[in-house]
Amino acid sequence: IKDQAEAKLTLSIVLPCGFEHDYFIRTAESIFYETPAEILKEIVIVDDASNPPLKDSWSAEAAAKFGVKYVRLDSPHGLIGAKQAGAEAATGDIIVFFDCHVKPAEDYWVPYVKAVDENYKRVVIPTITSLNVDTWEEFNRPSSSGGGMSKCYLTFDAEFKWTNDNTPYVPIMSGGLLAISRKWFFEIGGYDSSMKGWGGENIDQSLRIWTCGGEIVSAPESYVAHMWRDGTAKTKARYKVGAGDAIKNRARAVKAHVGQWFDKTLTFPSFTQWKGRDLDTSSITDTFSNLKCENFEWYLNRFKHIYRNAGVLPNEVFQIEAISSETSSPLCLELKTMKWTNFGTADDIVLRECADASASEPRPIWWHRSSRLKDGSCCGSLRAWNTDQCVDGRNPQLG
Repeated sequence: IKDQAEAKLTLSIVLPCGFEHDYFIRTAESIFYETPAEILKEIVIVDDASNPPLKDSWSAEAAAKFGVKYVRLDSPHGLIGAKQAGAEAATGDIIVFFDCHVKPAEDYWVPYVKAVDENYKRVVIPTITSLNVDTWEEFNRPSSSGGGMSKCYLTFDAEFKWTNDNTPYVPIMSGGLLAISRKWFFEIGGYDSSMKGWGGENIDQSLRIWTCGGEIVSAPESYVAHMWRDGTAKTKARYKVGAGDAIKNRARAVKAHVGQWFDKTLTFPSFTQWKGRDLDTSSITDTFSNLKCENFEWYLNRFKHIYRNAGVLPNEVFQIEAISSETSSPLCLELKTMKWTNFGTADDIVLRECADASASEPRPIWWHRSSRLKDGSCCGSLRAWNTDQCVDGRNPQLG
C-alpha cells in the first residue's frame, strides 16, 4: 500500500445525493474511514435540490470533520448534472464518482491510484457487490477475484448488458461507480450538458474514452457494496425523472458515436419516434472534436471477442423450421416475449407459423449462432436476433 500512497495522487469522491437523506451520512462516513488522509482530498456531496436540504440533517461544520464539502443545487439538475457540478468542484487528482448509497471496502482506493498514476487516460471500475442498508454490511462478494459486476457491453438498442471475460478491459461502464483522472475527465468534455436526469451518460462517456485514446479497466480487488433499487420502499428513489429523458439521452449518445449504425437503433420500438426527426448531438461531438478519435468500426473491432466471436454481430440470421410429417403450414421456432433483458430473465420458445419476412426489422422469428466456445471462438449456442436471449439446452421443458 505504501508504494501507491507515495504516488501522492489524491482522490475527490463525488456523491450525487438527490433526496438521499437516509444514506448519505453513512456513505460519507464509510468513505472517510476507508480512505487514508493523505489520499482523500475531499468528499463532495452534491445536494440536488433535496427538500429539506441535506445540511439540515448534517451540518457543514459536522460534515467537514469527515472531509465533506457541500455543493447545493437549488433547482433539480438530475444525476448527470449533479455529477458534473461535483466534478467542477473537485480539486483532487482523481475524481471518484460513487452513488450516495455505497460502502467501499478496505483498500478499495489502491487500484485507482496505481492505474491512473501509470496512465492518466485510464478509467477504473470497481467490483460492485451488494449492500444491506439495514445492517450496512456487504454481501454477495464473489468467491474469487474476477467475479462480481464491473463490465458491460453495448447493444444496438442503446442499452448495456453485464458481461465478464478474462481480460481487464471494460467495453461499457455501468456509470455509477468509477475513478477517472480530473485531467482526462475535462479533456474529453465531462458530462454532456444537454442530457437530462439520468441514463445514456455512461454510453457516451465510455465511447468517448475508448475512441479518443483512453481505456477502461476493471479493478477486481476493489470492492464497493452498493444498494440496489429492488422495488422496496427503503430503496426507492425519491427524485423525479422526466418522461422520455432517459430514452432521448440514450438516442443522443448513440447517434453521436456510432455513425451509420444509428439506423439499426432506430428500428427498435423505443427509438422509432426519432426516425426522420432532427436529434442534435453537437453538445457531445463538439466537446471532443479537437481530439483524434477513432470511429465506431474501430470500437467494434477492439471488442471483436464480443461482437464477432460471441455472435452479437452475426454474419447471417435464419429461421429454424420444425421437422414435421404433416402437410400443414411449416412451423418455426419463435421467441415468445422478445425483449432485451439482463442476465437472469428467461423467455420461452414456441412454435408458430414460419414467416415470409425481412430480417431488417426486429422480429422474434430470426436466430443466429452465438456464444463463445471455451477456446474463444464462435459459436456454442443459438441466439434470438435483436435480443440477448440464447437457447438453453441444459434443462429443456416441453409445453
